[in-house]
Amino acid sequence: MTRLMNLDLECPKEFFIFCACYNPMTVHNLTITKTFTSAAYTNCSTSDEFSKKYLEGSVNYLPFLPAKGDCDFLSPYCLTAINDYRIEYDAELCRRKYYPKYPSRLSASFAFGDYETCKKVADKHGWGISTVKKFKLVEHPLTRVTKVNMEIVSLARLAYRISYFDKKGADNLWKHYWDGGGNIQMELPNANLSRTKTDSGEIFEYLIEGAVVLDE
Repeated sequence: MTRLMNLDLECPKEFFIFCACYNPMTVHNLTITKTFTSAAYTNCSTSDEFSKKYLEGSVNYLPFLPAKGDCDFLSPYCLTAINDYRIEYDAELCRRKYYPKYPSRLSASFAFGDYETCKKVADKHGWGISTVKKFKLVEHPLTRVTKVNMEIVSLARLAYRISYFDKKGADNLWKHYWDGGGNIQMELPNANLSRTKTDSGEIFEYLIEGAVVLDE
């Protein structure tokens, strides 16, 4: 039985995934192969060199790197436009530095461990509960799974837009995330130019490096 890499627990016996049924690839996988595979897992099947890097934890998943522009001050639109990638970039740098063999957010499949959590996500974030389907994990030596709090990412999407993160602050945030930590509190500026303590809350999801098959 596959165990979680960041917590001393066994993986759930079944997983639940919100399926993007507007995406032709997703529809193909659901109707033809009935299997979702992570990017790294797929690359391992086509490249011995990639497999070697995967096993040693040295894969570079980042598609592009930040560039130093001429502006010291950025517009609100620019910050909004780059915000999501800044978050993923910092999260990936932390994973690569401290937890190189953990599934990367830039490669893994995202899933939930029970249907009740899916309903909570749908209520809070407006995701379509009707798109949720149940899957079984395919046991394989290359499979890697972690359990993480997705609400840390939700809070980061707010915090990165309105606050400044130095390297230490970003490291602390993302180490808490990769460790499988629960609620985290941040002191953030508000519209009154004062600071307010904001909690992330907790909704746990699973990052799966491997394959899951539709459980009909």
